[in-house]
Amino acid sequence: MEFARRLQALRHATGLSVRQLEIESERTLRRRKEDPIRLKRATIAGMTSQQRPVRPELANFEVFVDTCLRVAADKNISLPPDLGDRQAWDGAYRELRERLDQNPRRATPRSIPTPRLTVSLPEPGPAEVAYESVERRRPILTRRRVIMATPPVLAVAAGGVVVLRWLRGSVPATGDPTGVYRSAGKLLSLPIAVDDPVWAVATGVLDGAPVAVVGRGDGTVQLWDLVAGQARSGPLAGHDKPVYSIGLRAALAVSASADGTLRAWDLTADPPMSVRLGEGLSAGINSVALGSMGGRTVAVSAADDRTLRTWDPAAPHLAGRVVGEPLDAEVKSVAVAVLHGATIAVSGSADGTVRLWDLDARRVVRLLGMHADIVGTVAIGSVRGRTLAVSGSEDGELRVWDLTLSKPSGTTLSRIRNAVKTVAIGTINGRTVAVSGNDDNTIRIWDLATGSPYGNGLTGPDKGAESLAVGAIGAIGGRALVVSGHWDGTIWTWNP
Repeated sequence: MEFARRLQALRHATGLSVRQLEIESERTLRRRKEDPIRLKRATIAGMTSQQRPVRPELANFEVFVDTCLRVAADKNISLPPDLGDRQAWDGAYRELRERLDQNPRRATPRSIPTPRLTVSLPEPGPAEVAYESVERRRPILTRRRVIMATPPVLAVAAGGVVVLRWLRGSVPATGDPTGVYRSAGKLLSLPIAVDDPVWAVATGVLDGAPVAVVGRGDGTVQLWDLVAGQARSGPLAGHDKPVYSIGLRAALAVSASADGTLRAWDLTADPPMSVRLGEGLSAGINSVALGSMGGRTVAVSAADDRTLRTWDPAAPHLAGRVVGEPLDAEVKSVAVAVLHGATIAVSGSADGTVRLWDLDARRVVRLLGMHADIVGTVAIGSVRGRTLAVSGSEDGELRVWDLTLSKPSGTTLSRIRNAVKTVAIGTINGRTVAVSGNDDNTIRIWDLATGSPYGNGLTGPDKGAESLAVGAIGAIGGRALVVSGHWDGTIWTWNP
């Protein structure tokens, strides 16, 4: 009844009669580029009935809500937050669908089939924002994709430890530290629109709470609360082209975009605010990582102008400084760490090369080795006192480099036919692991101490991961949390 009442309230707030809604619905563009549909009066009446509401088909629900929001925008009608937020509507629909799927006797004959994965999602708070303005400013993309943030998800207490409701089923089956875990992921966010991949994701801690910052193909950045399972901000404009990478450190996030700019975000502001670092480059920036130099936080960028540069987020007016000399090919990825007291970076390039840099000395230390194709992702971690780098390539190979050796050589961790799109290093059940996402839509876990697969990987998403991050979530017993962004615009999470 509540869902039908809200639909009726939306129609009334928009000022549409049933007849007008019927006519206007045919003019509404479908979210998946499908043919327009015209809502019938009987369908509208059934969806909004207070006596015997009909569970709406997904297509009818979307057209009903999108038509009302479009008309409200055209007429400059200010809708209440709980009615004007398309994200909230999609979350309410998913909640209705799950509730009826769990109680089939209450479902009507017109109910849609039970989805493969369902998530219990209450409505978002007033901090959520409508997405019409984002839709209007979204650049036209050729092969990129677009997303709908999932509303808040409940956390419940069990035995004094917070357990995320939306992560149930992901905890280990036995607590066995040898790696027995349930691999099924949980959907954190549906797409907010079509053709907008989640190209970047980073995890960290803000005000004592675990958070994630994601970057999308439409050039926006968004902050997520990983305990509540809800967005802490709407999509934040700043870039004109896709956000390919995000570096996160405490309350500072730095986003890198194909528009050739870096933006530093103050996550303590509500909503987060950003400033551009220096002048934009003449080519896109593919990757950014944060580190420390001389007691200051620096951003290190990898760009298509074949350079590695350092930037000072505390002095955004300063241009980025080129490290060493421009390379022979575009720099596609970078990771930063400390080795023997020095700040280092590892980069991957379009010609397959992997390099080690001394950022303090501002020079290339050595060429570590080569892949047969573009190295689009690198990560650095520590295993038993050794500093290791992991590189992933379009050639389908995942390689490990021991940076503590005087002459590091790459060891093949995995070789498959599908490109490695993203890799992250973290700790799961006390083991340092690499988590990789491939073009075959798989997410695999590797034990870096042994070089062996760790379990059977992570399952759930239908599309390949374009970005991965591994964090430690103290609020849930210090367990690891894996967050991924996907080609279809979804965001997933696991607690392996």
